[in-house]
Amino acid sequence: MDNKMKRKGSDSLIAEKKNQIVELPITEFVGINFITAMVPFYICLVIFLGALYLFVEFLSLSLVYLSFIFPVLVFILYHLYILLMIEVCALWVRIWNKKSPPRQGAFRRVLDDVKSAEGKMLKYYHRRGFIIKFPVWLSSKCPFPWMLNRALRRIGHNTIDKNVIYCDGFPGLELTTLKKNSFIYPSSAISSHSVQSIFGKITIKEVVIGKNAVLYPGCIAGPGAQMEDNFILHPNSGLPKDWRGNKESTHYIGMPGRPIEEKEIYKDFTKNTKDFTREK
Repeated sequence: MDNKMKRKGSDSLIAEKKNQIVELPITEFVGINFITAMVPFYICLVIFLGALYLFVEFLSLSLVYLSFIFPVLVFILYHLYILLMIEVCALWVRIWNKKSPPRQGAFRRVLDDVKSAEGKMLKYYHRRGFIIKFPVWLSSKCPFPWMLNRALRRIGHNTIDKNVIYCDGFPGLELTTLKKNSFIYPSSAISSHSVQSIFGKITIKEVVIGKNAVLYPGCIAGPGAQMEDNFILHPNSGLPKDWRGNKESTHYIGMPGRPIEEKEIYKDFTKNTKDFTREK
């Protein structure tokens, strides 16, 4: 009898969730993307046309000179375009933060009532998460490696110290603190939020990566995780919500990350090297 009641209750809950509809403000998101992409573009276009008039009409430079000047000019404008996009997005985010500043904790995903406290918080949370994605992606793919950290600092208000290196991975978009000389290898990720399905709770907490800490490839640090100084997270490992390490150990491996002695690492490395040599 109890099992039937539980099954009926779970079935009704599933049916209720199936009937729920989430309407995303597509027009608003398209408008945000269009403005943040096109405003810097038109500024750079005006500068380019002005330079074209200056060099061709006013100074009457020959084609030889122009062939050297314009590639440099385009390269400079590409740099300027990304900088302007970051600043436009940062200005927009500052306005949103005055209306609803970032908060930490576990919240219900109230998507159909934007007038409620949690609905308003989630509305601006989604806006901030949307507006930062394109400049972060563009900054990570451009030939200026410092641009990514600038975008994360200016738009996401992340605290990123000197000599922090993000390789081709998945950076935390907001509420992250990366201290001096921390290194994030390719395919690793930092996420200050986690979502329990569409209608479940969302957890938002700051992630802290200590000085000289390293995330090897395939690692992930979840909301509230804190790596102390000199911690090393070995490949394909993870730090779940609110993870804390043991200050007596600096090497961690597995899911969740567990302490591992350095001698075990060298032992496995020596064994794998011998196996590889034997196979050759």
